[in-house]
Amino acid sequence: MLEIYGYLKDPFAWRARFAAEEKGIAYAWLPGDVSYPDPRAMKNNPTTRSPLAIHDGLVLTDAFNIQLYIDEAFPGRRLMPESPGGRADTRMFVTSLDALAAVLQAEGGPATFNRRAVKRMEDVFADVDRRLKASNAPWLDGARPGQCDISFLPLLSALESLETSFPITLESLTAYWQRASLYEPFQKTNYRLAPMEGRR
Repeated sequence: MLEIYGYLKDPFAWRARFAAEEKGIAYAWLPGDVSYPDPRAMKNNPTTRSPLAIHDGLVLTDAFNIQLYIDEAFPGRRLMPESPGGRADTRMFVTSLDALAAVLQAEGGPATFNRRAVKRMEDVFADVDRRLKASNAPWLDGARPGQCDISFLPLLSALESLETSFPITLESLTAYWQRASLYEPFQKTNYRLAPMEGRR
């Protein structure tokens, strides 16, 4: 079974869980920063890398790398586009999300209000709104969530918790966020609800 380790509230660890859920595979979520962590968390992830995944002895780090591995190593619905151009576009989109990560890492501190950081974040929101309008699909990846959605939504949720998010004038993005808020696999993998090994 795939084991996913990391910090309880880390949106990047959430991405790994969300990918496993969308792929329809069994996995164990083992956060290391809870009151009573599963012994495997201390043994297999002593430095609390977040996220870190282990499968058949293979140790994986980096959220998107774990997401790609889950898609390629297990049977089930493909989470990446079929075409080379579509896959390249997905990788470029995921790279653009570094702008959101920069704001999150500031945790509401000075970098959050840095004009360049805010502009980059706003550009990502505008791009997502444009993509949704152009495709007229419910998800960034089409009829069902894929790697773009899996990569974006946990970061957006973390920004919402900092009260640093998108303007409601971006109507397609607003509708998308409302849709995601009701989407069971996304909510099931939320750190507040995700089944985990260990106790808070």
